[in-house]
Amino acid sequence: MTKPHWIDEHVKEITKYQRLLDQVPDEDKVTQIDLLSKQLVFIGKLAAEFAEEHKRIYNERKRVYAQAEIDAPRKAQAYAELAVVDLRDQEKEAFGNMKRWGNAFTSTRERLNALKYKLKIDIEDGSSKGRF
Repeated sequence: MTKPHWIDEHVKEITKYQRLLDQVPDEDKVTQIDLLSKQLVFIGKLAAEFAEEHKRIYNERKRVYAQAEIDAPRKAQAYAELAVVDLRDQEKEAFGNMKRWGNAFTSTRERLNALKYKLKIDIEDGSSKGRF
């Protein structure tokens, strides 16, 4: 299965935003929030794409397995298992990508929410004076 052309572009965008984030001082929470929000959009799109890919491969494996069981003269289950070995490998890789990008989405969202909370506290206690 070939990956969509935009996946590499999204990874480049995520990397670009990470490089920018690495240059932002810890005190500049507003800029960090802005960059993380933009980065999160791309991470979310990748997470969704890999979840869809995993489900497509899973469905294809189930279909091939069922067809192999129907077509097998005898020992249908063993024949069907052999028929889906390559699909299981693809499914394993797709599952790893799905989990990896899903975890990246969750951790980025949590980091973003923590920064928003810290910014709110800074504004309320006045410690962010002159930083906007």
